[in-house]
Amino acid sequence: MNIEAFIDYIISEYEMAHSDKNDIDIDHFWKEVMSYFSEDMLGSPVNKKSAARILYAFSRIVLKLPNLDWIRSKKLRDIYECRVCAEAIAQMYERGIIDGVGPCIFGINDTMKAEELRMAVEKMVQKNTNIIWSL
Repeated sequence: MNIEAFIDYIISEYEMAHSDKNDIDIDHFWKEVMSYFSEDMLGSPVNKKSAARILYAFSRIVLKLPNLDWIRSKKLRDIYECRVCAEAIAQMYERGIIDGVGPCIFGINDTMKAEELRMAVEKMVQKNTNIIWSL
């Protein structure tokens, strides 16, 4: 799955559950994540830092979830290899949406498989069922 397909997947999963919702937040989310990537990058495989940024934008813009305190994510040694990604990585790690590759490594540049990306979206849905599906 490439970046563009992942973004489309998140939106379609949300829209299937919310056919009656206003599209303003989805449009804002789409514009936000499109600003992160060049045209060429949209066709690239999704690495963990990109997945975290995309899912974090969705959680913030569409789901309106508050940020969690950094507790477990403080120990990740590679979290600051991408300073613009650090908060997104921390939030997705704290929520258990995207796991690290070891006790102190997130693996920010590791490519995620399509199944892993679908699982991350499913985890977000399961952990936030009352928020996501009852909006």
